[in-house]
Amino acid sequence: MRIFSLKSLASISTLLTVTTMLALTAGTASAKSKSVAATGHAPATMHSLRGNVMGARQPVGLSTIELWEAGTTGPSTATRLASTTSTRAGNFIIASFACAHTASQLYITATGGDATTENIPNPHIALALMIGACNSLPSRVVINERTTAAASYTMAQFGEPVNPSLSANGIPGTTAYTGLNNAAYLAIKIVNPGTGAPAAFLTTSPNSPNLLNTIADILVSCVNSLSPFTTCSNLFAAVQPPAGVVAPVNTWEAAIDIARNPGANVASIYDFVNQLPSGVSAPFVPFLAAAPNDLTLALSYPIARSRSLNGLSFDSADNAWVSDDTANTIFEMSPAGTLLSPAGGFTAGGTLFSPKFVFHDSDRLWITISSNNQVEAINGAGNVIYTSTATLVVPLGLATDSFNNLWVGNSIDNFGLTIFNPTSGFDLTTMNGGLLNPQFIAGDTTVSPNIMWVSNLTTSGLGFGTVVRVVNDGNPIHFTFSDVSLPERFPDGPQGISVDNDGNVWTAILSGAAVKINNAVPPTIALGPLFVGGLSSNNAALGVATDSNNNVWISTLTNIVELDTDGNALSPSTGFTAGGLYRGLGNGIAIDRGGNVWTVNNKAPRGLIEFVGAAGPVATPRVSGRPLAP
Repeated sequence: MRIFSLKSLASISTLLTVTTMLALTAGTASAKSKSVAATGHAPATMHSLRGNVMGARQPVGLSTIELWEAGTTGPSTATRLASTTSTRAGNFIIASFACAHTASQLYITATGGDATTENIPNPHIALALMIGACNSLPSRVVINERTTAAASYTMAQFGEPVNPSLSANGIPGTTAYTGLNNAAYLAIKIVNPGTGAPAAFLTTSPNSPNLLNTIADILVSCVNSLSPFTTCSNLFAAVQPPAGVVAPVNTWEAAIDIARNPGANVASIYDFVNQLPSGVSAPFVPFLAAAPNDLTLALSYPIARSRSLNGLSFDSADNAWVSDDTANTIFEMSPAGTLLSPAGGFTAGGTLFSPKFVFHDSDRLWITISSNNQVEAINGAGNVIYTSTATLVVPLGLATDSFNNLWVGNSIDNFGLTIFNPTSGFDLTTMNGGLLNPQFIAGDTTVSPNIMWVSNLTTSGLGFGTVVRVVNDGNPIHFTFSDVSLPERFPDGPQGISVDNDGNVWTAILSGAAVKINNAVPPTIALGPLFVGGLSSNNAALGVATDSNNNVWISTLTNIVELDTDGNALSPSTGFTAGGLYRGLGNGIAIDRGGNVWTVNNKAPRGLIEFVGAAGPVATPRVSGRPLAP
């Protein structure tokens, strides 16, 4: 699927004169946006915008400038609010426009035009900029290769093949719009739309603008190339997407392909930094001095006072909640990396003695507290709203089912699972089912009866791990257990576990592998143990998350691994390392509504790492078990 096709854009634009373009507003630019006067509503607020388009350090003259309101009713629903053409000096003015929704996210594109002195339009130029919400726009903007790179990563999961059509499945203010809204603000956190320069956050250690500048300089090789634009053709061949996906024909599409496939053909793509036109030096500095391990754009969010981060979960606003079992606290962070909890985290009145894993059910955060042998639930303010009275023995993994029961794994002494209902008071203590050391639990609640999956570190009498499948119709008398034993050469057993879109399950093995298990009776190993994409026998695999594209993400001690549903590596043989930002040592990994992959980072600087736009977006909180698209 092509993400952001501009092939027909130029032909549409040529039908419009400059005068008509300047006059376009929401009422005339699209049939989707009707005049407010015609509907009898109050007049819409009118806005204006001016700016300039730059290719490297050269203005892009006679480029088609189009202002868009991100769509709210699914694919291909973005509305063009206005259009004009840049002057020879790269300047433009959009005299008047109105938005259908005051909080809609807007973006602007510049296609075609000339960024050289030869006065030959380059049909492969396609630049973009995320501007912000309609009710908080800058008065002037700059569009260049760096703004395009920032937009391509943050918005990688929101495009469609029909013209520029970034869109969500709901209007601003609804949960369905959350992912797009947060992604657009992330773009502004990375690059200042008023200047086209890196925002302060990106230039503050441990973060760096080097990767983003490198991608921008790669795009310069095409934007500033001379006719017949051979460099552009070569670049598009280098970033050729996977089979079945249309090849790029312009710089925006090339940037999207890089963002979506950051482990592919890295050295060849990087080499375009060295293929700038004669007389054009790399304008975006500092850039990477050599080809990196991968082209992931990753951001680091240090958390002061954190010591040992573990479980990670998202609420409906896409805020990240992470447990710290050494600091005895829970931290909450916004989608833009701002700490929302107190500086020392939520302590729940001092009751969090070694909080382990966390799970969001609606907007309650469930926490297993191993030292107290309890489960607590806290609300968005960090206040305790429930404390368990069920019998628990060093609880670790937990999940809810569709019957409002909570499933908790007791990690030692053959106590197995404890299942209880916090609302009704129902309490079924300790169901063993062959479980000696249950670790993680994932419930597939999209099917009836539910299928609950448990990773079991060791099994009594066997000495090696299993994955247990439990058929759950809400009545414990009917529960049936079946398991699959992992090969004996993996005595350390399974850790993280995650259900995919097909109802199968993936687990990470402490001995460094990944295994896919069929949803069958009894369950069987479908793939693995796999040692690909950065998985290795001397690198423990810990956490697992599946995305809405049915790809699987695995956190290890030293890298992040991405596999497709058939077990093929999408990450390089060394895994994704985020330019050295990712330092690992934790089970926490989760995917948000923007398609960002978040992991815990337990070496200095401790905190969270966000791999921007890398995965298929997942509806949060993830109560269904399967990675449903928002």
